Amino acid sequence: MKMKFSIGYKTHWGESMQLELTFAAADGYQDTMSLPLTTQDGYNWTVETATRQNRHHPYVAIAYYYMVKDGEGRVKRRESLLADREYIYNDSHNYLFNDTWLDDENEGKANYFANITKKKALAVNPSHMPLFERTIIFKVHAPNLFEGEAVALLGNHPTLGNWNTEHFLPMNPSKDQCWELSVNVQAIDAPIEYKYVVIDEDTHQFKRWEFGENRTLGNLRIYNQDVCILHGGNFRVKKMPPHAQFNFDTYIFDLDGTLLSTLQDLASSCNYALKTNGMPERTIEEVRMFVGNGVKKLMERAIPGGLKNKKFEKTYQDFRKHYMIHNLDTTQPYPDVMEMLEELKNRGKNIAVVSNKFYAATQELCRHFFGNLVDVAIGEREDIKKKPAPDTVNEALRQLHADRKRAVYIGDSDVDVMTARNSGMPCISVLWGFRDQEFLIAHDAMIFVSSPLQIL
Repeated sequence: MKMKFSIGYKTHWGESMQLELTFAAADGYQDTMSLPLTTQDGYNWTVETATRQNRHHPYVAIAYYYMVKDGEGRVKRRESLLADREYIYNDSHNYLFNDTWLDDENEGKANYFANITKKKALAVNPSHMPLFERTIIFKVHAPNLFEGEAVALLGNHPTLGNWNTEHFLPMNPSKDQCWELSVNVQAIDAPIEYKYVVIDEDTHQFKRWEFGENRTLGNLRIYNQDVCILHGGNFRVKKMPPHAQFNFDTYIFDLDGTLLSTLQDLASSCNYALKTNGMPERTIEEVRMFVGNGVKKLMERAIPGGLKNKKFEKTYQDFRKHYMIHNLDTTQPYPDVMEMLEELKNRGKNIAVVSNKFYAATQELCRHFFGNLVDVAIGEREDIKKKPAPDTVNEALRQLHADRKRAVYIGDSDVDVMTARNSGMPCISVLWGFRDQEFLIAHDAMIFVSSPLQIL
């Protein structure tokens, strides 16, 4: 029996391609071989070899990857090990591998070439997909799914669902965000076209198609005892604006810098307390960088010497008293915030506010500006940890009786990014608040909106 590998890859003059193929036995024994590929046009590369047997250590799995070498035999590029090429193996079958190059996002890192020639250890735990008289194994890497999503397959034949979104073929998750499916294609004679689709993991309802043209098998014929491997690379995702990617049941907002422009009133109360206690006042930009971790941390940063200052507690209490009286002097919702909240409420969404501002002020501001548009408002309390701990978010979800998997967190700061991560939720970072995009990117923010209406 034979194994035939083919891949499309455009090489430069003098470059060649090589396959690293590992056979593995259940007892841990492994054997790796290197196979040079040949090409007629510098793009379509192929290599063929016989299947291998080992009587003392029967092989049960194979794994492989491609690499590019220069004219002197040095490795220039290699495929990603994240989107794994690992399969169950039976030496009585022919294996046909139709591959596309799997990019490695770590390639540019400093230690990439230092580790490039290390052999990949094959963990002998391939999914036990059945092998039929005629088999196609579909596989795709899907790193961009949202929580609660899964991958399925649809194609142009009744065996593949006949393009009917109610008859998709659910795929099986494997490691490293890959999905795979073994299909009996004995009844298929026509050329195969197919696409991957996203379904809801719990309800098994169709959600969306992958982007782009149909995938095709081409003119390759599948005969008895053939196992054709179609590793589709990455699930194709259309580049969409952030608001097009989100449709949640629950929206949890930060308050200061996200829904309300509070900076001027915070700075005024801060400087009132500082001046009253004989301390130098702070600029608006200084106060902007002090906020985000609660008003006590704001004053700790603003007061010379912080907590060690003998006047800290009095100055802090002067701030609290002044702010409770003057927190509405200039504070207003950001433009389009009210329209955004009203539309979310019209769509039946749950809306919560969680803030590191002390509890009374959070409640008063939400009542004054938002009324019944906000279902739950939680501020700093002694019995609950502040952000970035997930406690305030968890309390909001509890009071709303809401599903975490159908919720999103929205804020303007690095604290909000960490809060969302600690809460196991996606985060939308707004660009009209107290931190700019460069700062947010440096603190691992990934999704941005520049207008509240984009959240819709």
